[in-house]
Amino acid sequence: MHAIRRSLASGVALVVAASVGAARPASRAGGNVFANGDFEMGRSFWRLDKAEGTAASFAVDKAAAGSGRFSGLVTVGKVAEWGVQFGQFLDAGRKGSTWTFAGLARAVGGPVKVRLEVERHGKPYDRAGKTEVRTLTVKEWTELHVTFKVGRDFPEGWFAYISCEQANCRFRADAFRLYEGPYVPHAELARRRRADAGVRLFDTAGKLHSALPVKLADGPPDGWTLVPPEKTDHAFKGGALLHNDRIALWLQGDTAALGSVDEGVLTWRCRVGPVGRAESVKIVRNGPARVVVETIGNDAAGRAAGLALEMQIGQPFVRAGPRGSATVLAVSPGKSRYVVLPDFHADDIVLGASDLPEGRAALPVDHFFLHTIEGPPEALLAVVRDRNERDVRVARGSASPGIACSEVPFGRDGHVWLALLSGEGLWHERRVAAADAGKVLRLEWTAPFPAQWRVDWRRPDGLTDSWEMLLPRRGGFTKPGWFGSPRKLPVNRKRWTTVLGHFQYPCWLDASRRGWLQPIRNKALSFAGPAVIYPIHRVSGTPLDAYTLVDVVRATLGVGPCEYILDVEGQTSRYKGRATCTNRDTLDPIYKRGLQRKKRAEIEKSLKEVMVFVRHIRGRIETYRKFARELRDDLAGRKKARPELARPLDELIGLAGEVERRVAARRGKIKTPEQAQAMVDAFRRTMLDYEGPDAHARCKRFTAAIVSIGSNQDELVGECRWAVRVLRQRAALAAAGDARLAEVAREIARRTREVLRNPAGHEGARH
Repeated sequence: MHAIRRSLASGVALVVAASVGAARPASRAGGNVFANGDFEMGRSFWRLDKAEGTAASFAVDKAAAGSGRFSGLVTVGKVAEWGVQFGQFLDAGRKGSTWTFAGLARAVGGPVKVRLEVERHGKPYDRAGKTEVRTLTVKEWTELHVTFKVGRDFPEGWFAYISCEQANCRFRADAFRLYEGPYVPHAELARRRRADAGVRLFDTAGKLHSALPVKLADGPPDGWTLVPPEKTDHAFKGGALLHNDRIALWLQGDTAALGSVDEGVLTWRCRVGPVGRAESVKIVRNGPARVVVETIGNDAAGRAAGLALEMQIGQPFVRAGPRGSATVLAVSPGKSRYVVLPDFHADDIVLGASDLPEGRAALPVDHFFLHTIEGPPEALLAVVRDRNERDVRVARGSASPGIACSEVPFGRDGHVWLALLSGEGLWHERRVAAADAGKVLRLEWTAPFPAQWRVDWRRPDGLTDSWEMLLPRRGGFTKPGWFGSPRKLPVNRKRWTTVLGHFQYPCWLDASRRGWLQPIRNKALSFAGPAVIYPIHRVSGTPLDAYTLVDVVRATLGVGPCEYILDVEGQTSRYKGRATCTNRDTLDPIYKRGLQRKKRAEIEKSLKEVMVFVRHIRGRIETYRKFARELRDDLAGRKKARPELARPLDELIGLAGEVERRVAARRGKIKTPEQAQAMVDAFRRTMLDYEGPDAHARCKRFTAAIVSIGSNQDELVGECRWAVRVLRQRAALAAAGDARLAEVAREIARRTREVLRNPAGHEGARH
């Protein structure tokens, strides 16, 4: 039954990404390997499997929650066989280890019978552990749990889920955990986490030395006085220091410093401004879940200017808001080698200090960017803002190498979040030479946890090419998807895309999470310079206590605004109709075997669908052409109005013209949709019932001609996307070198984002 079940099962598969390694790395006590177990990231990572004939669906909302703000709502209608299974695919625990699977559930509308199960993700679908059937009530949340010892190896991994075989019912799920170790009740675990992650406010004696780490695990240093919770009228004698289990903020004199907390050790990472003197610090709120302080000083003109700073329980960030005349948050990271502008539609922009001009460079940052900070341990400073009305300005150091300062405008009624992600190996750099093309390079770096690790390769022309590292799976690799299902690659990493053709995927992790590179050898692309690696998104095996860039953006801006900013809908590639090569593979065998009369309906369907495909790809090409024409006209108008910018604008106009040059080079081969339709119509008239001895040969001539049109269209749409990606980066880099081009870069960023949305499947949007 299970074999049939898996072949027939249908449902909603969200981000079902393979995690790293043949076995789950050891978890901290109570550490959760379920991704998004509390649904605070929406539907991501969860899947609903249904037996054939079963009707069911799931949603995520705020109507009720057992923990946090959201819960998953499963609605079951008609039920057949085993009903529904709602859970996640995960790596299995090692043989002999003890694991606990637990979660909260609650009935909606009437009692519901469910149980928890952990089964092999593959034949024979045997269980590692399961509960007895439990009845959920509508009055309260029930905690389901099972603790089991792993008695055998599960190389296929586990499917851990809550199952239901009851028809016409609804139930909610929340706070799901799968972890190595004995059972700890949810309420007790929550209490421990609150105690560990709570915010504390201290009055420090004397001046702290920001170059020296502080061992918080040993208790408060001598001279530190805890400001009692709820006390807000405290007069500080020294500095004000706020910290939780991840981050610390210190205010004293004219200095504010931000530090990361790793295993109880506080390491100072950057300075923040503007701030007032320590005695001007005002406590607005002082509780274990949230501390807010305000500081007011004077700006250069003598006007009051300062910050409101907020720290929350368990979060790795501080929220800053302006007070008085303050309009910009200045961030001065220590030992920052690169600033990274992540891009979810194209390639990141990665700038080192040597890439920046004298003075301040204007960067067309959307809502977030990163500073890499050298260790030990390595850290990433993620800067997020809810208003992007003005450009971020970045300056390189004069006395020492590196990036000295970022100035982030608040915007009207805006806020800026500073998130410190810290840990050994959290980011990594490897210099790559042109002579390394094709060579396999073993990195002196191991990914500290499973995640979607992005590799930003430097190209010889100074641009960046962004790739995601492959993750190992049984018999090959998995390429994580952005906001959809992952792709599988064979063990030799062979891949094909338009523009690049066939190649070996150039970056991957092995079963021990060791990183490897093989710089691509291709006439269309080469690498030379730094390759920078950092965690951009989660996969199903990312530990609950590990943060990626997407986690930070979601936690700061909120799930709804984050989905909009990341443009989850626009990330989806679209495939319409039937590819021309698939049409060939359908028709040629039919005519070879003389089955054209018998399979007339199948032929008609293929002919109809192949034209849907041709018109879809051609529509994307025309979208790129329209974008390029309109942008060139806009840039020409700007050049006329600003003749002093003629040279850089001419360069951008030339880059926009690359789309039309690519179209002109393939015009004779792609033909027009009308010409392709005429070919199909002629085939339909003359070949549907034709059974002459040359029927197969005539069919092959037709399908080969259609394939030629399709393959050239596929290559062309990939070339158009490539040209737009280059233009998008070049405009941003031009603005970094010349602040007068900032407005132009913002407009190009807006237009290119729009045209890159919802790519056709053959554009090679994700390599």
